[in-house]
Amino acid sequence: MRRILFQLTTLLFIFHLAACHRTNSLESLDQNTPDLAADSLAIHATLENWYNAMYKVDSTGILELLTPQFLLLEDTLPLSGTELVARLKKGGADVNWTAEFSEFRTRFRGEVAWTTLKNHETLFQDNGKKCEADFLETIVFVRHGERWLIDRYHATPIHRWTCEDE
Repeated sequence: MRRILFQLTTLLFIFHLAACHRTNSLESLDQNTPDLAADSLAIHATLENWYNAMYKVDSTGILELLTPQFLLLEDTLPLSGTELVARLKKGGADVNWTAEFSEFRTRFRGEVAWTTLKNHETLFQDNGKKCEADFLETIVFVRHGERWLIDRYHATPIHRWTCEDE
């Protein structure tokens, strides 16, 4: 009985050490980036600037914030940067919409960062109707020199688009 108790105690101790080591190594993931606060602000600015360019259907502004390998995954439709621009142009610059971001959670690993957030979008139609949707989004950023560029953008609807009078 003592031997079994000793073996169980030894195993528990080993598991405890392994768990502590794993926790410490996970906590150090964010320490590979020199200035977390500045990089977090830069990532938020990249996202805001990208959305501002999309509001205006500014092709150059949209594409300059994306990596060449950029991929948007929304509604099971993968879009490259140029396909996204074409889709936005098809809708026209007269479409009025906004996006409100909340609950940012950003992690860094060297030259890569990923952010999860909530996005509440509002679309104002020509007929005056307002449509709204909520998304949970994950965005992968890659450092390019001093800038952070968007490499992947995945959006999952939490509340699908609904319009007034529907």
